[in-house]
Amino acid sequence: MGEEYAYVVAETDNALTIFDISDPSNPTHVGAITGAGSPNYLNMARSVYVSGDYAYVAADADDALTIFDISDPSNPTHVGAITGAGSPNYLNGAWSVYVSGNYAYVVTRFDKSLTIFDISDPSSPTHVGAITGSGSPNYLLISSSVYILGDYAYVTARGDDALTIFDVSDPSNPTHVGVIKGAGSPNYLDGAESVYVSGDYAYVAAYYDNALTIFNISDPTNPTHVGAITGGGSPNYLNYPTSVYVSGNYAYVTAWSDSALTIFDISDPSNPTHVGAIAEYDYLYGANSVCVSGDYAYVAAANKDALTIIDISDPSNPTRVGAVKGAGSPNYLDGAYSVFVPVPEVAPKIAGSNLEAALRAIGAI
Repeated sequence: MGEEYAYVVAETDNALTIFDISDPSNPTHVGAITGAGSPNYLNMARSVYVSGDYAYVAADADDALTIFDISDPSNPTHVGAITGAGSPNYLNGAWSVYVSGNYAYVVTRFDKSLTIFDISDPSSPTHVGAITGSGSPNYLLISSSVYILGDYAYVTARGDDALTIFDVSDPSNPTHVGVIKGAGSPNYLDGAESVYVSGDYAYVAAYYDNALTIFNISDPTNPTHVGAITGGGSPNYLNYPTSVYVSGNYAYVTAWSDSALTIFDISDPSNPTHVGAIAEYDYLYGANSVCVSGDYAYVAAANKDALTIIDISDPSNPTRVGAVKGAGSPNYLDGAYSVFVPVPEVAPKIAGSNLEAALRAIGAI
């Protein structure tokens, strides 16, 4: 097996750290870059997305999107950044970043926005377009997650209890297309925190509704509720869910307060069912992000300063196989907030593209 890497950003250590995960039982530190303010702008780093030789990080307190060259994992280096609250960059409380093609899409907590940046020159990211506004019609209050598939951006807003869909076919002019909202039954979008799109469906983890909800988005102008599963504690372990990742017929959801990763069968979207779960306070308390690659799920847990690797080859019995922990040097996992595991090296040229998203959607990667 060749070298494989996991990329983790930590909000308290203001860091991006790279780990070799080619041996899942023994993840090892490879390299890191740290620092709030100029030039790295990693103050309260919240989200990381890797595409090709670059890592893109959204930093909440620095109101920034920063780009790092990771072609040498042992020595990640700053390449470029764009910062600024309010118009035109709308990066106040930058929270989630998604890269597709030559564009990076960032949503923010405080600017109530989705902003699009041209990253074709990584050393000089430039503002292209933005859409903002809480309440009708954009529902971007405390935006928390963005997912791009094809011509559309799917955004969850924790403050507006909403999933909103935007047409981004013209990056200079993103436009509102459709929305679904509402706390409690049936939409369960109270504190909508994370979205993953696969095929005709969007999967949303809602923090305050303790829920995973599935929406049909085949008509982006009219997203409709299909099914949901709820409940903190055993067996669903959805107390304050924070992140959802879909691979094949399964949805993987982390829950902050339940210290858990739970696996749901979504082969029938109208009836998601519990399959298996792992709940470990010592490794998963504050579980905030999950990324799946092959037979493994990678979880970043902020309250345990940990990256944990879980074998999911038997979805009914997920088991911890490896972990790395530690605040400060060298691991810089204090407040581990987001983890990204790229496409395996067999197909490096498609990383970050819509093809990557399609392959992830069907569980091929």
